[in-house]
Amino acid sequence: MLSRESYRSIARPGNAPSIYSELLVGTVLASIGIGPRPTVVTKFGYVQGNALDLAKAQSAMGMELPDVVRLSDSAWHCIHPNFLEQSLATSLERLGVDRIDTVLLHNPEYYLQSAHQEGVDVLAARTEFDRRLAAAFTWLESEVASGTVNAYGISSNTFAFNEDSPDAVSLERCVAIADEVGGKGHHFAVAQMPMNLIEHSAATNANQADGSATTLERAKQLGITVMVNRPLNAIVDNDLIRLVPHPMPAHIVHPDDVEQRIHALEIVEHDLVNAIMTGGSMSERETQLVQESFKIAGALCQAWSKFQGLPHWRDVRRAYLDPRLEAAALIAERAPDKATATSYLHDMQHVIDDIDVIYASEENASLEEFRQALTDEFGMDIDTPLQHIAVQALRCTVGVDHVLVGMRDPAYVDDVLCVLDMPESSYHRTTWLRVADHLARLSQ
Repeated sequence: MLSRESYRSIARPGNAPSIYSELLVGTVLASIGIGPRPTVVTKFGYVQGNALDLAKAQSAMGMELPDVVRLSDSAWHCIHPNFLEQSLATSLERLGVDRIDTVLLHNPEYYLQSAHQEGVDVLAARTEFDRRLAAAFTWLESEVASGTVNAYGISSNTFAFNEDSPDAVSLERCVAIADEVGGKGHHFAVAQMPMNLIEHSAATNANQADGSATTLERAKQLGITVMVNRPLNAIVDNDLIRLVPHPMPAHIVHPDDVEQRIHALEIVEHDLVNAIMTGGSMSERETQLVQESFKIAGALCQAWSKFQGLPHWRDVRRAYLDPRLEAAALIAERAPDKATATSYLHDMQHVIDDIDVIYASEENASLEEFRQALTDEFGMDIDTPLQHIAVQALRCTVGVDHVLVGMRDPAYVDDVLCVLDMPESSYHRTTWLRVADHLARLSQ
């Protein structure tokens, strides 16, 4: 296992694509030198980058990639042995190793989702899904036999779904297919799934063993190693909820002050549009562009306090407000009074940022109530930060073997590593059911 210092040394700002992630991991592996090698786990399934370009070229020539699922023009998915073989060769080269400890099939449920959208009978879709898994498992067993892979498994977002969900991946069924392919000595050994304080179904939903066991409980019974991902990122109704408090600025943001500033800027917008339009001849298209760009405050007047939480506000900001502010900055070069235009842009940016603070503080307040309830539930100190509760709760849950966290920068890594100093405990389904009760109460 890497030391704390090693974790810090490879943390870098930003999120690198998987291609560069493997190259980075390969660089780190090469630098370790003498000593036990860290466990290497990688995923196959997404057709992306050069592989996607090649697949498209082959398709144009009538050489279709077998069993491919087209999620969109830029996102294809495949777990056919032909593609898996290409993926393994590429990963071994990038990582600079001759063996990968665990290969995970990444989100194979995409086939089930695609089949459901196309109206394929559920039973027929599951039969085909099982065939595809069996073919992939057969290839993986052969790679284990040849020494390039030690074990394999599946990373799925739907392991904890109810069995009647059209895209549910049953852990029991995966193990049964592995039994059929490789016998009792098969090498299906790992399951990865999302789990966090809000998405807790892996620990609470009894969807295995005829409704008597959760996914985590059944994995333990079957001897399957469980990795959980997204410990700090809950996705609810396509909205992302970060289980980390949003940082707040030093200055206090008051809604009444924001309201007054927006109305004042609406007047400035009106005056700027008139000044720019009378400053020279403009085409109809240019006129429309000016009018559309300088209507940010006008649009916010009635709506700024009515968004459905931080995710909704940020979606609108990203899609509507930020592009108009950028366009206004370009058009402002033509304003007769550039000082007024510059002041407007500065003030408008600050108003938008302060609206963001208001919604973020509201989310912080709701998370704080949840945090206080959880410290009592998990028996932790009352001042334990929410992100520490989130990671500690998972690593102490029976059935969870590994908690996967991001490595955005050294400070982020250091914060996560603090959890290793917290006293260990054991949490079971009953504890997580009480967490679910707290969530239900707070969401009312």
